Amino acid sequence: MSQRAMKTVPYRCDDARHKALLGAARSAGASVQRLFDNFVTHVLAERQAEARFSACQSRGNPENGRKLLAEI
Repeated sequence: MSQRAMKTVPYRCDDARHKALLGAARSAGASVQRLFDNFVTHVLAERQAEARFSACQSRGNPENGRKLLAEI
């Protein structure tokens, strides 16, 4: 696997939120870093899926789409 340059993204929060993040990470058996990485991965995947859907939607045929939905 090739090494990629990593960037640091600081996140500032109050003590209560920090404790909650630590608790969530511990209960998931992960670090706070891994918790954030999973969150970011999920958000980016969701945005990419939306972009693909919008692109397909703009090329699509609404009448054909309605027919396919009616068949379901």
